[in-house]
Amino acid sequence: MNINPTVTDFKTQFPRFTPMYLPVYAEGTYFEGDIAYYNTLFYECIAESTQNLPTNTTDWKLYNDSVLNYTQDSDILEAFEEAKINFNEGLFPDDATRLKMFLFLAAHYLTMDFRNALGSNQIGIVTSKSVGSVSEGYSIPSWILNNPALSMYASTGYGIKYASLIKPYITGNVFIVRGRTTVG
Repeated sequence: MNINPTVTDFKTQFPRFTPMYLPVYAEGTYFEGDIAYYNTLFYECIAESTQNLPTNTTDWKLYNDSVLNYTQDSDILEAFEEAKINFNEGLFPDDATRLKMFLFLAAHYLTMDFRNALGSNQIGIVTSKSVGSVSEGYSIPSWILNNPALSMYASTGYGIKYASLIKPYITGNVFIVRGRTTVG
């Protein structure tokens, strides 16, 4: 691949990805209620603000959580490997577009991984909602569903977005010119 996506690229493109990124402790200021993951444990800041390490019991307390509740860098790297299998760089005109499209494809695979892990089967674009007795309807554009090459992306919103973004690159134009051939 000509592009070299990084975990930082992914986090910049999707700053509010769900599940949230693992809040690995980094030097800086933390405020009351902030959560930090440090040396395999989670800590909650109990001070108004602090720059102390989470092991400082005056400013931090242990917090009960699991790394499985967060998107980790290793999850993103695995999604990159999955996306590389199905990514065609030649479809896109420049590296900036290639990177953006690759990140959407990686987000698609990462979302699929999380949905599979959680046993969720919700797919498509939400087309209707109800409140009484809770009901939600999903729809996937027919141009995606009816296309054998694109229908596989219909399982996540990221995949649908990926399909919609690559549509201009994979749709060809046909021109009919009036005329005839001559036999020589």
